[in-house]
Amino acid sequence: MKVEEIIQILIKEKNYDKVQTERLAPKIEALPVDIKDALVQWIQSGDVSSPEYNGYTVEKILKAKPGMTTLAAYLTLDWIRKDPKTAIKAVMTPVMKFSPHVER
Repeated sequence: MKVEEIIQILIKEKNYDKVQTERLAPKIEALPVDIKDALVQWIQSGDVSSPEYNGYTVEKILKAKPGMTTLAAYLTLDWIRKDPKTAIKAVMTPVMKFSPHVER
């Protein structure tokens, strides 16, 4: 499946933002075959699966970061493949949520 087709399906069927998704086209194009094949499988069937790099899969990334989109998880897996030390630290860092302090 060509990147242009992937982008169109993400926008039309998966409701991804057009501008942001089109900006990611070069990163999608650069994915290694095994990650890109898993991404295409998810697009076609809805089944999330992936190869494992440094103990991480897309499923594990999504579990660690529940607010992350599936596309971002596939791109993060590629980041883990290329730069595991930095990427894993980022994945494992919790997102802090702040509540405003109200003085009475």
